[in-house]
Amino acid sequence: MALPACDILDLPGFVLPEAGPHLRDHVRPPERRTAHYLERFDRTTLWYDLVRQETENRYLFTAPPFANLWPLLRDGLSRDGRPVQARLRRQAKYDQVVLPGPAGELTLDIGGTRHPLTVRPDIAQRFRGLNCAVTMNKDNPLDWIGDWARYHVRRHRLEAVLIYDNGSTAYSPADLADVLCATQGLTRIVIARAPFPYGTTDKVEAGEVRPNYLQPAMLNLARSDLLRHARAVLNCDVDELVMCRDGSSVFDSAARSPFRAARLPVYWAEPGPGATGPAPQTAHRFRLADQKRTPRKWCAVPGGWLSRIGGWHVHHIGGEIFKLIPEDRAHEVVHCRAASTGWHPFKSRYRDNAESVEDPELVAMMASLEADR
Repeated sequence: MALPACDILDLPGFVLPEAGPHLRDHVRPPERRTAHYLERFDRTTLWYDLVRQETENRYLFTAPPFANLWPLLRDGLSRDGRPVQARLRRQAKYDQVVLPGPAGELTLDIGGTRHPLTVRPDIAQRFRGLNCAVTMNKDNPLDWIGDWARYHVRRHRLEAVLIYDNGSTAYSPADLADVLCATQGLTRIVIARAPFPYGTTDKVEAGEVRPNYLQPAMLNLARSDLLRHARAVLNCDVDELVMCRDGSSVFDSAARSPFRAARLPVYWAEPGPGATGPAPQTAHRFRLADQKRTPRKWCAVPGGWLSRIGGWHVHHIGGEIFKLIPEDRAHEVVHCRAASTGWHPFKSRYRDNAESVEDPELVAMMASLEADR
């Protein structure tokens, strides 16, 4: 069987110097600027990605919220030496900027210094018509990633994977690509290197927006560029497996829905009494008697009306309308509590709980995953 086609993609972001005069304004008052916030709040990334979309005759920038930095791009951008006017599309956790018109040499003038801009080519055609999964990764064990991809290929006819690698140090993007290339059934793989600050993960107060900008921005880069021609896209982390109770594909569920999206319930699974974490997905064969939910996930058609009106976010699409979609009863996301590298400094994901009981559904599911290796 032919190996899947694989690309390792560098996102051409633009990062300002930390000691320079231009930094993103803080979004919290001084009394709320904890050490965690000051370490993780991204003040220097002007944008994450810049792509030329030839079929749309435009350039597309995807960025954290520009805030006070917007005039740098608005007033300093030129094409072939001539100032241009770009259109800003603001969202709570990301911004996108469209520059319509022909291709040319883009430059950015900041304080009298002209910076030539790196523009990447459009590779979205490589995902056309495919069932795709998108996720963000940092140092998850490679065997977990292989099991995650293999499971969704076998159970849901997953065909393509887009992984944003957020600066993994345990292995290289090529190592990650090799694991996915060994997964029979995948036809297209893209590893996009996104070595930008993830943002804060601490608790927010009423009225605050948590400034964890990277993941929402990457999801909407997938929606508006990389995966815009995909048949359907599943937003699913490596510690999540989509259970199927009737043999159907979650991608078919999204593609056939009048909302062009499937709203997926998510429940915790446990690795069992006496287990130690981290633990692979296959160890998660137990549930608590009082099943605990986590925020919903989704599978969606990129060009669907719900995706267009409200964009993609980690736990919803389309804004408040998402809450009106009936949950997909055939599919449930199994959230594997101990399949975590402990990236979150404020939450202990795994805890030994003697009250967890073996769940026959999970036992069968994980046994089938092991058998597929």
